[in-house]
Amino acid sequence: MRRIGLALALLVTPLLLAAQGQPPSVAASAQLYDPQGKLIATATFREAPDQVLINLTFPDRTALTGTHGIQIHEVGRCDSPSFASAGGIFNPLAKQHGLLNNDGPMAGDLPSLVIGPAGVGVYNTAAPQVKLSTGPTALLRPGGTSLVVFERIDDDLTQPEGNAGARVACGVIVAGPPVAGTAPPLSAAVPAAGSRPDLPGAVLIGGVGALLIGAGLVLRRQPG
Repeated sequence: MRRIGLALALLVTPLLLAAQGQPPSVAASAQLYDPQGKLIATATFREAPDQVLINLTFPDRTALTGTHGIQIHEVGRCDSPSFASAGGIFNPLAKQHGLLNNDGPMAGDLPSLVIGPAGVGVYNTAAPQVKLSTGPTALLRPGGTSLVVFERIDDDLTQPEGNAGARVACGVIVAGPPVAGTAPPLSAAVPAAGSRPDLPGAVLIGGVGALLIGAGLVLRRQPG
């Protein structure tokens, strides 16, 4: 019976450790399209301790050159051609627009993109005012959020959008990595935090329970 107990411990322990282990890092993505439906860039978002890291990958490195305002907006919707459906800049803390504004910045304010005439394949920036999935500044929230690029530089002061001109690209921010070859997402319905169960963890815990029940039946059948 001691051997059975040892074998049971060896089987159950890895399952319990997996079920109680650290959750995977939260990640999100957005595919930015121009008003004609051309993919301009794919953005990925990863949580760091004090900011959200944003990586932009350009399939056509010269599709966007020059200096362009880029902001996170308050609605997860990108209706072409104007992308007005993305709403205003994401501003849950009721600030004013602009990294140079004494009463700002808004949570969705980002430094303008600066891309040389030769273009770029990868561009990195960061959003220190937001989180991905928790708190009032969470990007993955009911109603969603979007990443919007403008035709001109953001002056980081003028209300409401830094005098940056028209919106030239927009992408809905969704949970998970980008899926290659998909159509432009019009919108994303993001459930409230905690509303979806942790399916892998539930499966592991259920497996542990079944294993314990089976082992108990085996032990009961052993001679005393």
